[in-house]
Amino acid sequence: MVGSLSRSTGGGERGRHAIQLWKFVAVIAVVEAMNVILTNRVDALGLEQQGLSAELEVVQVVEGTANILFVAFLFVAVVQVILQRRNPERGSSKRIAPTMMVVYLGIASFNVAMNILVLVLVPDLQDASQTDLIGVLALIFLSNMLIFSLWYQLADYYLPGGAFDFPPNAAYPDDPPRWVDYVSLSFFTQSTFGPTLEGVRTRPAKVLMMLQTSLALVVLVVLIARIIRAPV
Repeated sequence: MVGSLSRSTGGGERGRHAIQLWKFVAVIAVVEAMNVILTNRVDALGLEQQGLSAELEVVQVVEGTANILFVAFLFVAVVQVILQRRNPERGSSKRIAPTMMVVYLGIASFNVAMNILVLVLVPDLQDASQTDLIGVLALIFLSNMLIFSLWYQLADYYLPGGAFDFPPNAAYPDDPPRWVDYVSLSFFTQSTFGPTLEGVRTRPAKVLMMLQTSLALVVLVVLIARIIRAPV
């Protein structure tokens, strides 16, 4: 399939849809846009005057790194699509995109975590309205959900034997999971602090879910408490 990443499967492995680069790039483009808005929203809260200039500087450096990686990944994705059109059997370029996927998602995850940390450490949010904080909370929730949906897709596709067991579709029992299934898994992990119907196969997937749940707990417990105390 043009613009997709494939892998060799062992005899006991389940089928998985190839990760399509254009879909992956589209999702990280949304993540990148939300992270830029999130960083600007956090910076606009006037936290530098409250002794968090160093933390804000780290957030801005991480955001700049994420921007550069996104542009680089977009370039690599376009090059890989062109190479696959010319030679579908070419394998060397297929190893580049997954590495950049992991690196970018790592930076994007760190960016969200730093924004959360800054909001937790800030001593006073009295100058921020509930509307502003709700907007920040929504951006954190959505960007974190999308980031981990991609983490789960990568883990399920590349880890031997897959990372998750999804309930079969009664109408299409042989249909492999698609990206929307990973978004659903990420949403329920973030909102209910664990999977609902999916089974977790591997330790790396469990670690990912623990990280997402930890971030969700901080967001829903600490930040919502601050929103309640903020002026309307």
